[in-house]
Amino acid sequence: MAEVFVVVKLGRLKATVPPAQLECLSDEEDTRRAVEDWHYWVGRGYRY
Repeated sequence: MAEVFVVVKLGRLKATVPPAQLECLSDEEDTRRAVEDWHYWVGRGYRY
């Protein structure tokens, strides 16, 4: 199984992190839903 990483941008800075470590601070519904879904899937034991 492979671990998935996402690129997070804050101003000019970029970081690559696994989505399971993210806490969503965005007001954008699509972004919030994606992070919540990922935490749900990981919590159920699913892997990529």
